[in-house]
Order: sequence, then C-alpha cells, then structure tokens
Amino acid sequence: MIENYRKVQINYDQLDTISLPNGEPIVLTVNWNEVKYEFLIRKKDHSSNLLIFGAGAMFDQIGLPYFQRHSWMYDLEDSTIYYNDPTLYLSNLPAAWGQGTWDRFYLKDIADILTKLIAKVGVSPKQVLLYGSSGGGFMSLILGGFIRESSVLVDCPQTCLIRWIEDYVKQVFNISYPSLSVQDVMQAFPERIDVMKFYNQIKYVPKIYYLQNAACEFDVTNHLLPFLSELQFMEPGCVVNKVIVDLYYDKQPGPDFLPALGGHGALGKYETINYINQIKPK
Repeated sequence: MIENYRKVQINYDQLDTISLPNGEPIVLTVNWNEVKYEFLIRKKDHSSNLLIFGAGAMFDQIGLPYFQRHSWMYDLEDSTIYYNDPTLYLSNLPAAWGQGTWDRFYLKDIADILTKLIAKVGVSPKQVLLYGSSGGGFMSLILGGFIRESSVLVDCPQTCLIRWIEDYVKQVFNISYPSLSVQDVMQAFPERIDVMKFYNQIKYVPKIYYLQNAACEFDVTNHLLPFLSELQFMEPGCVVNKVIVDLYYDKQPGPDFLPALGGHGALGKYETINYINQIKPK
C-alpha cells in the first residue's frame, strides 16, 4: 500500500520551501548529510490537530520504510505524520529506538525535521500529539522533550533501554556504538538511553498520558515503576508537566524465554483511537 503513495524527495535545505498537498498522502524523503529521513504525511486543511506516529518493533519483513499503523490515517480526523527510523537501514534490526550513530542521534534529527513539518501543516506544537507503543513509545517520549509544548500518548513503552531485552539492545548498540559495552554506551550517551536522564538534561518533562497493561509484569517492574520513582527526584529547575498513568488489564501468555513479558504490546485500533480523541488538544 505504501508503494502506491506519491513519493517526494528533497534535501534538508529545501524543507522551508516545500508545500504539502491537502488530503493526499505522500512519502517524503529528506536527504540530510547522507542519511535519508522518511515520513508518511497526510495534511488535512480543516484539522486543528496533528498526530505523529512512531513505530514499535518490526518482526515481519515487510520492508522499509516502516510506518506502523499507517492505515489508521483514514480513520482519524486529524492531520497525520508517520516517521521511519533510519537506524533500521544500518542492519537487519526489528527496532532501533532512533539511536543512529556515535556522532549523530537520529531522533534529534527527526525532531528537527518534524518541527519544520509541524509549521508546514499549519499547527502549533500545542496542537501536536505524539503516539507510540513499545519502542515507538520510547521514541515518542524523547520527541516530546525535543518538541516543546507537544503532548505524548504512549502504550507499554520502554523508558530505559538497558532495562529492556538484553539481546535486542545489544544488537542495536553493536551497530550504533561499535566496540562499546552496554555500560560504556550508558555512560557516554545516557540521554539517548534513559528517558528520565534525557528529561533531566533538558530540564523539561512533556505532557504525558502513559497507558500500561498491568498484566505485563516485566513492563511494570522495569519501566513504569522506575519512571514514576525517578519523577519524584527531578533536578531543580526542571519544568514538569502533567503525567497521567492509566492502567488496563489484559492477561496474555509471554514468550518462553521471558514469560513476564506476557501482555506487552498495545491496545487495539479502535480503543487507541478513542484514547487519541480524548487526549488530543481541544
């Protein structure tokens, strides 16, 4: 389906002059210093909000760019932007959390481009809602810090990568930070790895609506509870916006190698859209 959308390629320095079509989805590729950043965009002129979607792990080899939930844009009344993580081009990875390379944090670049696209859509950051689950939730939490005044909706996100599944994390670190151990990466790039360390660095916590399946023991223990605990000890001078946690319960079996991961995932399409419509700026 994605191959049927019109393709537009530009260089980064052309972003300020591009005009986005109304109603027609386009796949925009922004070439920036030998990295291609890809976005699926559907601008709707009479929409007062912009929804930005990040993707979780891609276990089916459907090809890149990967725009998880892209078919939802036809069920949403707002403008939408989906972004692909260019880190996925560096190796055969299911997820990469926007890590990029040693000298380049791809999520920061994505935030920079999204800031320009937000203006092109014709909304303010206050009218932006970032959504993602699992790894897409991690990226949404980080982007919400870069894009000030936006809001974030996440479902079962990772909040610190070194508390996620070790083998998956090592795969990414070996590609993005070759020759460094996990501990070395955490020491060198804490703000790329741990959401709360990032927020402390920028002295800002965005508006967050945090959905969590309470049946997923691994998520609750390793991500939700440490996140909430660390919120209590933010450094002086940090602006902390409202953080709302909403628990649901959906018991599911976990994988054999980690039964406590049972229930990790996200709510279904229509439940999620219902949350989006409740939470998005009015």
